Amino acid sequence: MSNKALEEILEETDGKGEGTGIEAEDSFDEDGIETPFDPKKIDVITQQRTVDLLMKRLREGELNLSPDFQRKANLWSDAVKSSLIESMLLRIPIPSLYVSEDEEGNYEVVDGLQRLCAIAHFYDVHDLNKEVGTALDPLKLRRLNSLTDFEGDVFRKLPRPFQRRIEETELTLHIIRPGTPKKVKFNIFSRINRGGLPLKGQEIRNAIFSGKWREVVRELAESEQFKKATEYKVKGSRLEDHELVLRFVCHYILFSSSKKREDDQNLDSFLNDMVEDTLQKLTEDDWKNVKSAFFVAMERSVQIFGRLAFRKYSDKTQSRKPINKGLFESESVAMALMDSDQFAKLQDKNDQFMEKFAAMSLDAEGDFYKSMYSATGRGWASNTRIEALNESISEIVDD
Repeated sequence: MSNKALEEILEETDGKGEGTGIEAEDSFDEDGIETPFDPKKIDVITQQRTVDLLMKRLREGELNLSPDFQRKANLWSDAVKSSLIESMLLRIPIPSLYVSEDEEGNYEVVDGLQRLCAIAHFYDVHDLNKEVGTALDPLKLRRLNSLTDFEGDVFRKLPRPFQRRIEETELTLHIIRPGTPKKVKFNIFSRINRGGLPLKGQEIRNAIFSGKWREVVRELAESEQFKKATEYKVKGSRLEDHELVLRFVCHYILFSSSKKREDDQNLDSFLNDMVEDTLQKLTEDDWKNVKSAFFVAMERSVQIFGRLAFRKYSDKTQSRKPINKGLFESESVAMALMDSDQFAKLQDKNDQFMEKFAAMSLDAEGDFYKSMYSATGRGWASNTRIEALNESISEIVDD
């Protein structure tokens, strides 16, 4: 691998094609599918539901479109929404939906969130606004191809026969039953979210794993310490900020216990295991310690790395790179693991450390460099980055 890779850094985009402020990660085998499971544990049924019935569920709080569940709702433009509504008015079948059912029969949308939001925006915007916290006006149909007489109309202005077409449109629902294990659900979610605007791993995780961890991750992602450290560059429309925080939390807990990841473990499997097996068991005091460590990590990262915090190395003649997930994870963990005396010594020798960091970052034959460019979410890559930084810090501090 050559240093030319430094010139080929791409930024992730959100559902609207806008930059997220985060560098696109080499996600080889990071799709959550590879973890094996017993196929007998899959429990999915297929049923038909009318639009009117689903909108009643939304009204009664039985159809979850909450942003805390997955990515933010209402990512489609009004023109795209109108195209979907026109298809329904023309009786053109729309793609099936996937929902996850809980023990009380409530639904959470796995695939089809934007379609349901578009329908709700047109059918009853009040219920949509109440559910997802928006303040939208009723959807006016626009850029119609066939039913041009309805251009600019809202639902209540349609002739009654066409209102009835919307109400009685039957949607195909694939319902994942509540007995399906959470890790199997994650695998299913990953498999069915392949086209259009697929869910990301963090969005799926938020859908499946409830608990205190979601509240803490959201709190840290919304904190001024995080926003200042990332210079307000990280967008949260697809929970990119939540994933960064969770990566810190999980790796910090692991490495502070003198453990490390399995080399071949992919990122989603690691985060899912930590959420289900470790984070769910943390006490209030444990969470206080994690939050304190995170805030310390944010402040120290800026003090040591300055304008390069969480970004791949570039000299003053180059434009800065986007936030790098692997470096966010490794730099923040390394900063949090130091005691105050070690950090004070590192500050005194900051220039010497940054020279060493630059050398590691530009050595195309070195393990640290490779861990930033190849299968970066794998266990070996995370272990390599964190251990390399810890060793470099120790060499500088103990010299």
